[in-house]
Amino acid sequence: MNWRKLILVFIMFCSFISQKVYTQVIAEGISESDTLDSQPPEITLYTPNGGEVYLPGDSVSITWSATDSSFGSNPINLFYSIDGGVNYIEIQTNLENSGSYTWKVPNNPSENVLVKVSGVDLYGLEGFDVSDAVFKIDGPPNPPQNIALTVSDHAITLTWDASDEGDVNRYIIYRDTTSGFEMNSSSVLDTVFAPDTSFTDSLVVHGITYYYVVTAMDSMGNESVASSELSGTAYILGILSVTFSQRRDGSKIVDIYYSFVGNPDGSYKITPYVRLSSEDDWVECQHVTGDTGEGIKPGDNKNIIWEFGKQMGEVYSSRAQIKIEATEQEP
Repeated sequence: MNWRKLILVFIMFCSFISQKVYTQVIAEGISESDTLDSQPPEITLYTPNGGEVYLPGDSVSITWSATDSSFGSNPINLFYSIDGGVNYIEIQTNLENSGSYTWKVPNNPSENVLVKVSGVDLYGLEGFDVSDAVFKIDGPPNPPQNIALTVSDHAITLTWDASDEGDVNRYIIYRDTTSGFEMNSSSVLDTVFAPDTSFTDSLVVHGITYYYVVTAMDSMGNESVASSELSGTAYILGILSVTFSQRRDGSKIVDIYYSFVGNPDGSYKITPYVRLSSEDDWVECQHVTGDTGEGIKPGDNKNIIWEFGKQMGEVYSSRAQIKIEATEQEP
């Protein structure tokens, strides 16, 4: 055998040896089918969806649709916000996906209310939807502030500050003769429509003390609680009786007697007048003393002494009349 054949045989042998050194073995195992889910639930909120106005205690239907392939039996959570979505308050959680829930609106007034519906699937994936725009929970307004009372002749006047709530359109005046009275239809005195912020009560009786409160009412008919209670005693200036008689001693002096009512804390100017017949004009009496002039307090048994002879000379009338005029003076 020549050397070339030997080389060829050697090469063939080496190739055979290299092919037989390692053969790789591969095995497979397959699981049963199960779920892979990275899709959050799809939630759509229908109502309330913005612009509505509700009162505390109203029953409101929250409606939605929610779909997901991995929902459990109670995947729905409901919330509301009164600050435009900054913070949320729980309404109810772990609800069935029924598409509707009756919500009793809380007494939590706000103009920036939103509702959020959240759905959470079995893998903790969450989807949610929020009202498209804010709606309103319209509670009662604040009561009138800085209410004040002034007593004047024939009237008692109340004043208060205008409400700072934009939808207040009227104020209700309540009155009674007993402090701490119940506000009801029988104690309603009158209604004042905004922007007016005062009321004058002229349906008063002299000497009676009246108690008042005022409430504010908005356009939805929500009425505030009562303002602070104020009271005032009414007075009506009035001359109760006037009589006169001439003395029988030749002095030509007339005694005038009268009584009058008015503000017990006030003072009045008293002026007597005379006329000799009903066809004559009234003439102010001169040369008078007694309970006349300025600073006269209301009361009974007032007396004016009139020296009528000095003023009128020699006259005779069987139809003469005396009039007393009382004018309230500034305090």
